[in-house]
Amino acid sequence: MQNSNNVVGKQSSYDEPMNLPEERVKSFISHWYEQWLQAEAKSETEKNNDQGFDFGYWRDLMSAVDKAHFVAGSGSGSDNSFGPADYDPNNEKIIECDIQGDLAQLLTELHQDEGRPSNYHAYELKLDAEKDWKITRIHTLFHPPKSPVIAPEQHADILAMSSSAAPLMNKQENLNLNEQTLFQKNRRVTIPHLDEGETKLEEVGKLQISSGILGILDFGYDIYRFEPLQRRVTPGEYLVETVTTHDRVAGIRVKLSESEQAVKWYAANTPSGNGVYGVDAGNLAIFDVANLVELSHFRKEKLFNEWSLEGKTELLSMTGQDDCVICTSGFGDGAYPAFWGVNEQDEVVSLYIDFMILVQETENGSYESI
Repeated sequence: MQNSNNVVGKQSSYDEPMNLPEERVKSFISHWYEQWLQAEAKSETEKNNDQGFDFGYWRDLMSAVDKAHFVAGSGSGSDNSFGPADYDPNNEKIIECDIQGDLAQLLTELHQDEGRPSNYHAYELKLDAEKDWKITRIHTLFHPPKSPVIAPEQHADILAMSSSAAPLMNKQENLNLNEQTLFQKNRRVTIPHLDEGETKLEEVGKLQISSGILGILDFGYDIYRFEPLQRRVTPGEYLVETVTTHDRVAGIRVKLSESEQAVKWYAANTPSGNGVYGVDAGNLAIFDVANLVELSHFRKEKLFNEWSLEGKTELLSMTGQDDCVICTSGFGDGAYPAFWGVNEQDEVVSLYIDFMILVQETENGSYESI
């Protein structure tokens, strides 16, 4: 572990090999900022002449930065937007650098103007065959990278919200949905507003639940006022399945029993919720809450960014192995219901989310599975 508290400084040349990750990051920040100053000056001139911002010019400037400092195929992602400086050698400070063989992780803090909170950058770097450090990816965070996504003083209260004896909540009256209708394979379906399609039922893998406390949330946004599902399940490893059609996930379920099928369904609610979960980043995740509360902001951001590259349904490892499963959410952003499936004795045998693709609206305004 190496640490540095030096303010990032300017390098004389941006094309020279860098023997240390810190040198590469300092060089990148200075180069990026110089290009930004050029674009800002040009933008002010264009405003005075009633011209729009020249994005072609800005993209050329950023292309030079990316070529100098990133591995092939990667870049800063700055070329499609222009605003206040995202990197600033006068205000960005290296707070930590960790080198593991030919890989490095470097953290910086960027102090903003008065009244605006600091943000943070986590740089991932790789040492190439020429012994030159190059950046592979940059993550931007708005909390200290190693801080937990949920404050430690809240952990005990959150975990105590879930109980194996919690009452089951009736689902919304207008949601006449059926897990067994939804999770079928190789059937032809006709969906409103879409062509006829075929369903696929696929196994994702085994979700590891060590605490028995489950949660559902959009993994792409910060966590505020988090609550777990009110009903606790038996710890174990459980098969996860998805049903897809038209290349979209129509439903995802965790089979909490290998042998029994659900015959009734209740809302998979949190203590203050109704079992419907909002989506703003095109995904929902099901996970072990005891492992979520130990997750750092950087680890969460890294997991989500890596998943977003392909967006396929997969198991993630937060702080334990395969303790989270994430998938895209049907047609995208919106709100989607989750259900506990129970047997004749009202014992929970499944948890599933319906992404409201394989449904139809009836004349009385309710929704039925198709």
